[in-house]
Amino acid sequence: MRIAIAGKGGVGKTTISGTLCRVLGNSGRQVLAIDGDPNPNLSVVLGIDKDSKSGPNLSTDIIERVETEDGKWKFQVKMPFNEILDTYGQKAADNVTLLMVGKPEKAGTGCMCGSHTVVRELIHSALTSEENRIIVLDTEASLEHMKRGTSRYVDHIYTVVEPYYRSLEAASRFADMARELGIENVQAIANKVRNAEEQQAIVDYCKKINLPIATIVPFDEQVMLADLKGLSIMDFNNKAKVVRALEIFAQTLYA
Repeated sequence: MRIAIAGKGGVGKTTISGTLCRVLGNSGRQVLAIDGDPNPNLSVVLGIDKDSKSGPNLSTDIIERVETEDGKWKFQVKMPFNEILDTYGQKAADNVTLLMVGKPEKAGTGCMCGSHTVVRELIHSALTSEENRIIVLDTEASLEHMKRGTSRYVDHIYTVVEPYYRSLEAASRFADMARELGIENVQAIANKVRNAEEQQAIVDYCKKINLPIATIVPFDEQVMLADLKGLSIMDFNNKAKVVRALEIFAQTLYA
């Protein structure tokens, strides 16, 4: 199963991605977390010590451009999938392995086109890999990854929304582009919902744009307290409301 988590900046996308990885891994499944954000912080949510040495960032060194039989060109991963995991993977808690695309080394170095290609082809490579893992891709907080087809090969894309108009409007754009990529399973994750009025606002908007809601995650101040300490919510309080909501949601993925 290959999952992408998308959404506008600030909606809690990385918290959802990392906590879902930990929840799925805690159930005994092997999980591969891919941090596709050029401003990466998924490792913190996964509970990796911020002072520990991180694994090497994925680079364009793992892909090659080859000519197809019809004379066209395509990119493909040139390393076996398990070799990529051994070389670039960083172990996290609860059966989770992290791969990081990484951030630009310095300003003014150009676009992130190569990074998007690496992530896209890495997920494509996983389709034919014998590694029986769940893949969760934490995308960058923009439409760039949709425009470049980074998430093309995922099975499900979940766009995280908060109960305010700009977030909902952005979710509509993410969903439209996901469908254009041919991704059939496109749903919303309503996050930071404080009350029935906010929940209803999300339900009404998603109904209007024909975007099913996969789950509703309540506002949880424990997330903020954990973040202030630089901790994963799973390590700060694994009984928190957001954790419980994602545990219930994870069960539906295999229903």
